[in-house]
Amino acid sequence: MKSTPHNDAPEIDEQNDASSRPRSITRRSTESKQRPNDTTDVVEAKEEKKEINSEAELRRTETSDAVRSRTDAIEEEIEYPSGMRLFLLTIGLCLVIFVISLDNTIIATAIPTITTVFDSLDDVGWYGSSYLLTTTSLQPTFGKIYTFFDVKWTYLSALVLFEAGSVICAAATSSPMLIVGRAVAGAGASALFSGGMTIIGFSVPLRRMPIYIATLSGMFGIASVVGPILGGTLTDKASWRWCFWINLPFGGAAFLAVLLFFKAPKRDVGNLTLRQKFAKLDILGAVFLICGVVCLLLALQDGGTEYPWSKAKIWGCLLGFGLLIIIFIGIQWWRGDDATIPPRIFIRQRTVFCGSVFTCFLSMALYTHIYYLPFYFQAVLGTSAEGSGIRSIPYLVSITISSLIVGALITKIGYYVPFLWVGSAVFTVGAGLLFTLQVATSTGKWIGYQILSGLGAGAGLQVPYLAVQAVLNSKDMPIGNAIIMFSNALGGSIAISVAQNIFRNTLLSSIPKHSTGIDADAVASSGATQIRQIVPPDQLNGVLIAYTYALDRAFILPIAVGGSAFVVSLFVEWNTVKGKKIMHGGAA
Repeated sequence: MKSTPHNDAPEIDEQNDASSRPRSITRRSTESKQRPNDTTDVVEAKEEKKEINSEAELRRTETSDAVRSRTDAIEEEIEYPSGMRLFLLTIGLCLVIFVISLDNTIIATAIPTITTVFDSLDDVGWYGSSYLLTTTSLQPTFGKIYTFFDVKWTYLSALVLFEAGSVICAAATSSPMLIVGRAVAGAGASALFSGGMTIIGFSVPLRRMPIYIATLSGMFGIASVVGPILGGTLTDKASWRWCFWINLPFGGAAFLAVLLFFKAPKRDVGNLTLRQKFAKLDILGAVFLICGVVCLLLALQDGGTEYPWSKAKIWGCLLGFGLLIIIFIGIQWWRGDDATIPPRIFIRQRTVFCGSVFTCFLSMALYTHIYYLPFYFQAVLGTSAEGSGIRSIPYLVSITISSLIVGALITKIGYYVPFLWVGSAVFTVGAGLLFTLQVATSTGKWIGYQILSGLGAGAGLQVPYLAVQAVLNSKDMPIGNAIIMFSNALGGSIAISVAQNIFRNTLLSSIPKHSTGIDADAVASSGATQIRQIVPPDQLNGVLIAYTYALDRAFILPIAVGGSAFVVSLFVEWNTVKGKKIMHGGAA
């Protein structure tokens, strides 16, 4: 194809246009400068440039049509489940998302009873941190496992691992056994959310995917509301062990649904050997990350409680954490795009970096409230585990409602950064009010304080996920989301240990100040629900004041990190989601 010549303009051959066009335009520009009074060549150059642009646009359109045709052809080749088969598969995936989300909240109201059974108040932090630790550390690794190994059998294996951890927890005869079970369950859970999104991606066409992604994501909100109530009810009416046994029927139904109704499509992953596939997983980086975080949690958990901060064991853990993380960072830099956390995305993209730090801070604040508000309700107010769960509803419902409202507003106006500011600011105010809780605080106040904190948390927590999708291309979006999810879980695991350290140390030092003849260690080790059984009535009020004061000191942490989240939000790039196709999640 040749362009039509105008006024003896040189012909432009398509095969040689990459070289001939620039020379042609340059020649005419030179001639125009030599003959300033003659405008003919200038007009010709403009016409020629229009032809070049038209041809380029035509080629882009043809390429775009070809890509769409190939995409449609690929979708036609995939055998999507339909009808009852798709319905049952979706129900199974929803059940899995529900139980792994439930595991984050159901134990909160059961922990006071568990500490009483095992005399293990010192281990409260590990009940949550052990689950979050493995979930956090292994999440990026499982994303790569899904890339190189069969999706169906990887998912089912992870589900079996999660169920095995639940059985260990339910049958635990000691606190360490419960902690191990939580870690095993967390390892399985780390693969189930991203795996569910991947299975949905292979089960429905792209144009129908958003409604299914929204359905799976909605399970998190439902579990956050149901978890504390269900945990309290099971603990009071049956046993705290049923908080873990309940996972088995849900998991069994989901296992059958995926086994029978999901057919993984064939994928071209190259002719990689098993050894080469494992080499792509950055197992070395994951090992150093897990070991580093364990060292940090050990230091935060035992420092100032089991051992003084000057103890060699504590300093050794802190030093080990520093060295292991330095090595981990070096591994990430060395592996580049094959790293668990690619530096190109985390370091050089400001929104991803600030969004992950923001999420880590806000998660620290939120998990502190979720795990320690039940202690206020059960120990100070004297409610049952079920009653504690009911009293936590204002917090959790306000989070869900706020998330939905903010999501709709961002969809409407496009800009998301203002909600980072407002969410973190409102949360910090609510956290400051929860810090003022006393033995005699009225019902209206602690309900209102929870609502304010929940509205702020719900407004801010979801925004970083939208932000990374607004600034990253489709290839990098799953990695960006994984980094945000990693930061969320890491913040929660650190917060629980830090808050436990603050709470226990303050409780031990406060009891002698507000009561006489009371063994502070006995109170701290007895569990929240046994205070009224071991403390004489004439000394109970003083012990409750000390207990409330210890909780208030722990609630300083949410204020500090909530305020820090607000500061970090000021550095997030101003951007909009309008005009950009948002990827709602999923794993590679």
